[in-house]
Amino acid sequence: MRVYEQRTYRVILFVATIVAIVLSAQPASADELTFSFDPTNTFSGTAPAGSLTADFTQVAGGVQLVITSNLGPGENLDPGKALYFNIDPADTVTDLSFTLTANTGFSEAATVMTGEDFFKPDGDGLMDILFTYSPSTKAFTGGESQTYLITSSSDADLSAADFDFSSTCDTGCGTGGHFAAVHVQNTPNGGSGSAFVGGTPTPSGVPEPGSMTLLGTGVGLAAVIRRKKPLR
Repeated sequence: MRVYEQRTYRVILFVATIVAIVLSAQPASADELTFSFDPTNTFSGTAPAGSLTADFTQVAGGVQLVITSNLGPGENLDPGKALYFNIDPADTVTDLSFTLTANTGFSEAATVMTGEDFFKPDGDGLMDILFTYSPSTKAFTGGESQTYLITSSSDADLSAADFDFSSTCDTGCGTGGHFAAVHVQNTPNGGSGSAFVGGTPTPSGVPEPGSMTLLGTGVGLAAVIRRKKPLR
């Protein structure tokens, strides 16, 4: 191997090493999971005019859950059967705790019931977590939101991805399993209907854009150096 070639490969190796070191120092992207409860996801009843979202994000000490309502005028969640979620069967759902940490326009903390395959959103599958509120409450009218910190007494590594699981359908799922569900009343726009709406999950955990850019720069630089190899 010629001296020039040896130097070229040494430079390439040096660039690759620097890129690897910097990438390893980059903070990992947040573990996030978003459920979108859109009218098109209605699996029972009269579809609502509006929608809701539930955002799970891994934070220090547990997982943060932000529930945001964009329901139509007059629409609200059924306080006795408000929100349903699932969790990884490997986790012990009864070890979870839910603490209200912030709210917008809706300050009543939920009573959260837990039990493996214990709750049925309109009979479609079995879910593990159910949010309920006082019977007289109009839960999550348009523009309201709540933030909870979810912790586990048995799982120090609880993550948003742990909630990305479908309902159990051993006893039958008329419309298929659902990852999450809400029960909306007064649909649509304050009407006389109600609906069970499934949540469409959108997980995230891709590398940070800066990391990908840096990696591309390193590879590109190596390619440029390689192209500068003199003709024989």
